[in-house]
Amino acid sequence: MNEPERHGFELHELPDRGDGRGAAFFFDAGTIAWLGHVAELHVVAIAPGKARGNHLHRERKEIVFVHYEGSVDVAWREPGADEAGTVQFSGTGGFVARIGPGTLHAFRNSGTGFVEVVSLSNGRFDPSETHYETLLT
Repeated sequence: MNEPERHGFELHELPDRGDGRGAAFFFDAGTIAWLGHVAELHVVAIAPGKARGNHLHRERKEIVFVHYEGSVDVAWREPGADEAGTVQFSGTGGFVARIGPGTLHAFRNSGTGFVEVVSLSNGRFDPSETHYETLLT
């Protein structure tokens, strides 16, 4: 996949370094450094046909790791952009998204199994700095 290099949103496929016990994915040092520090971490699943995200954070950076078996749709709109970007991952794998402040983002499970998501942020959740807008349903 041709990975977009953007100010507000970057996607990077991660190689599966797992073995017979299961999958294993490792973040690169640049992604960890980009976030700065971790103030919040949450783990969620996305059921088939459902979406998560559809929001932006005005101040916070976020790193989202997605592990999928099937397919997952990703959509984002960077600050000041008129159009949203989209990409679909299919098969089995994992990717990490670096999401800058003000970037609207969403993930939809378009497959039949669950999609696992781990999100790290450099700030705690605050409803006053989160704006909701639908990219994916």
